[in-house]
Amino acid sequence: MSVPVKTVVFNGAGAGTGSTNLVALVEDGRIVAEQHLAGRGASEHFAPALRTILEAGGWSGTPDRVVAVIGPGSFTGLRASLSLAAGLAAGWGCPTIGITLGAAIRATLGQPDVTCISVARRGRYFVDPPMGEVFAVSADDLDASAFEVIAGDAVSERETWPCRVMACVAPDALGIVRAAETQASGPLMPLYVDPPEAKPPAAGLRPLPQ
Repeated sequence: MSVPVKTVVFNGAGAGTGSTNLVALVEDGRIVAEQHLAGRGASEHFAPALRTILEAGGWSGTPDRVVAVIGPGSFTGLRASLSLAAGLAAGWGCPTIGITLGAAIRATLGQPDVTCISVARRGRYFVDPPMGEVFAVSADDLDASAFEVIAGDAVSERETWPCRVMACVAPDALGIVRAAETQASGPLMPLYVDPPEAKPPAAGLRPLPQ
């Protein structure tokens, strides 16, 4: 008989609207407890939500692993969820596994050929294909005819697409866990598709205090 695996799941890739962010407890392929975080400021509620579902789940001891969506997505949501996930895993002494939003959506749908298209800033999309790197492209320059099937929160921005569309805005907890089964454990590093916009001061950094 296999030993049930206890997994703490985080998704902070949502842009802050809708119930796309979540924290969940999954054990042996079953959702024990979960909480969806919607609206602006959702990133502030990851820790309280986790406390609530840990109490609701009645778990004893420590989880076997922490699984989190690393992006692409909301800068603040990713930083908040991944920092919390990594800190908790360090305290619990358990491994972490990070997966992309597209991988989680493909596992949720059970469709390995799905390309995830999500909304980015300044009229652009993040594109997470089944093969290859995640990239960003302007909405006007996106040629969706190259994709067989698409999903993600950007699909509602057009009435028609030149390919098949699946109605999946965000992955569910079980999909996130299934996607993690094919990934090796490692540090939870945010997937930033765009280069950082912060620039050093023109006069240079201040010297360290003496």
